[in-house]
Amino acid sequence: MDGSAASPACPAAGPTGAVRAFSVVRDRVPADIAARVAARFGLNEAGAARSAAAVLLARADRDILRSAFGLDSFLTVELTEREDGTGALDADWLGAPPVEQGFYLSLTTGTAYGLQCAVLVCDELARRGVLAPERRGNIELCLHEAIANAIVHGNLGIPSATKDQPEGYRLFSKLLRERLGDGAVRQRRIDIFARWTADSLSIAVVDQGDGFDAAALPQDTDSGAHSGRGFVFMRALARRIRVTDGGRCTLLQFDL
Repeated sequence: MDGSAASPACPAAGPTGAVRAFSVVRDRVPADIAARVAARFGLNEAGAARSAAAVLLARADRDILRSAFGLDSFLTVELTEREDGTGALDADWLGAPPVEQGFYLSLTTGTAYGLQCAVLVCDELARRGVLAPERRGNIELCLHEAIANAIVHGNLGIPSATKDQPEGYRLFSKLLRERLGDGAVRQRRIDIFARWTADSLSIAVVDQGDGFDAAALPQDTDSGAHSGRGFVFMRALARRIRVTDGGRCTLLQFDL
């Protein structure tokens, strides 16, 4: 990969010529990523490309992700099955501006579903000295709920009311198997963006689903609503919650 620097943590290509587990792109991110970063956040494209380091994963599991996080790069992006490992990403990938105190993780839905993403993110926040043990429990629970919503209701498109129907859990399991068996659905992205200051932490969870009307979310458990109850739970744990991008982005803010 042009501009990449191999790390000792990166296994070399095997005898079949398969790409290594991940490649590190230092000093610049690939031009297509830089262009989307600049367009989405109004940044200078050349400056954005120079000021970030990215880890592009040919595949992702818990050990590979932890090794990638250990490189302290800003962007950690899993390539989809359609991509050839050269660093080119789908046009719908969501970029993020490089910031000194933050990181961005982009996974396919198929991978994210099989991982404890909230645990991985909180482990990394703790490793970087951001998350004290006494604050971790509530933040991890809240993040777990947001990521589960993004995967199940967002990218997999399974309504929360499914379980309220007769034999709802059987129907939910059937839909889950069907959606995870669809290659295009499995490759939709879950993006997690964390940034912090000395006294606050913000985490955005972004999916590529159809979204929802955030104004219809219940404000408390007494509303009798059958959907959106997870947001009531998250409001009790976070300092602030904002839902943007037509319901596809949930921003969680916490005191540290």
